[in-house]
Amino acid sequence: YGTLYQGAYKFKKHYYLQVDLKAEGEEFECAQFLDTLPEVKFWVRNIERRPSHSFWLPTSSDKFYPDFVCLLSDGRFLVVEYKGEDRWSNDDSKEKRDIGGLWEARSSGQCLFVMPKGKRFDEIAAKIKSGHPLKV
Repeated sequence: YGTLYQGAYKFKKHYYLQVDLKAEGEEFECAQFLDTLPEVKFWVRNIERRPSHSFWLPTSSDKFYPDFVCLLSDGRFLVVEYKGEDRWSNDDSKEKRDIGGLWEARSSGQCLFVMPKGKRFDEIAAKIKSGHPLKV
């Protein structure tokens, strides 16, 4: 494990008893937002490079491990990659959005991918409701 969560907020929908997450910062805020969404049944903090547990998508040079994987109440999967607004438009983030979008498009409606721009967590809720890629 990296940093086991020690914060005051009690996650209700994390699949495992322990969460590998700092108790502050923007990724914590994103996790807290996911935990409050009525459409989310369970979620996990996706840990990089754990062969038997990690979810990943291929990139041009390596593997991409999105930050959060959620099971929605309707049976679909939602994958969230959090990026601070300062890193959202760089080449690495653009490639990850393209790959996530392709993964979503090929899932026959079973999978959703979203990379909110900074703390625009409303983009996550909109993605769940629409089930379509957001035009940003």
